[in-house]
Amino acid sequence: MIRTALPRDCYAKWTEIDLDALRHNLGLIQTAVGAQVRVMGVVKANAYGHNVSLIAPALYAAGVRDFGVATLGEAIYLREVCPEAEQILILSALAQTQYRQVIAEGFEFIVHTLSHIPLIDELAQATGCTARVHLKVDTGMGRVGIMPAEVPAALSALERMQKLDLRGICSHLACSDEPDSEFVRQQLQRFDAVKAAFEAHPLAQRFAPSFHIANSDAVFQYPESHCDLVRPGISLYGYCGLPTAKLPAPLKPVLALKAQIAQFKQVPAGTPLGYGRSYVTTRPSRLAVIALGYADGLNRLLSNVQEVLVDGNRYPLVGRISMDQCVVDLTELPDWGEPGLKVVFIGQSGEQRITAQDWADKLDTIPYEILTSLGTRLPRYPIPVQP
Repeated sequence: MIRTALPRDCYAKWTEIDLDALRHNLGLIQTAVGAQVRVMGVVKANAYGHNVSLIAPALYAAGVRDFGVATLGEAIYLREVCPEAEQILILSALAQTQYRQVIAEGFEFIVHTLSHIPLIDELAQATGCTARVHLKVDTGMGRVGIMPAEVPAALSALERMQKLDLRGICSHLACSDEPDSEFVRQQLQRFDAVKAAFEAHPLAQRFAPSFHIANSDAVFQYPESHCDLVRPGISLYGYCGLPTAKLPAPLKPVLALKAQIAQFKQVPAGTPLGYGRSYVTTRPSRLAVIALGYADGLNRLLSNVQEVLVDGNRYPLVGRISMDQCVVDLTELPDWGEPGLKVVFIGQSGEQRITAQDWADKLDTIPYEILTSLGTRLPRYPIPVQP
């Protein structure tokens, strides 16, 4: 990550992380699931590009005690920046070579392959540490997890483990953004059958694992999926796949992307701009060159199609986006050339707003990809400013 200890005026581009918006979104999630259901803050991929060292402590201060990450490295770093976290679960599949360190570190992790259980037990005994596992069942996602037919054998294999703490039994919904989905109902029925199989097994006399399957969209759309714990990710950061009408109140985007203008430039009509001369001015134009490019996450496919905000108005990106720079046509801006003008790529200016969803719509993708692609050259500043 880029150091943010330097003075802010040392950076010509930055992101702002609105911690009040984060708390607002968490509040909506907590209201939707009720006080009896725990909320796991999913902070993988550097908290979806928002800087986990800002996000995790803020979530902890707001009452979150359970956190989800994707990798061993993320788990180790999360423990450094939020040592108070009571549960750190590695949600993605681990390679067999990683089990020893994960067990020794005391992280929770998913068991996704029946044949791995004896190895996990062997490594736990060798390290003298208890394996803190969540059994992952593939109820229809088609990714990692044992198949439902393997559940009885998996439970028996877990029962034979000498150093076991069965912390959870989980799955993942494939299309929870779809309203009234028959496939979601099928997945939930399969998960209910897994729960029933566990409750009938001798392991139920030794452990009381948390059952969890709900992601962001399921939090708001499928209350029957809430179980003991929910795992919201993108909704914490202000986005989800549901229309606002489905939500108790609108989510608030947490991240804004802004930059200063590096150079003001006047050019005549007929001037080609950027690599490949993909844009040629049709009139005398007043341009702004900004030191932000695709290495920072400004996707090259947004060239000549995306707008930015300056002083509450929209202006087009023109020419091909470079690795480190882009150009905006500010011909219509009355205060063109004024020092200190800020350009908003994602965020609000006046009554106008551009979101990561707007970028995603232009690129035929999802806001997850936009946010997690924002580069490490962009410092993340908390708003309100932390002391």
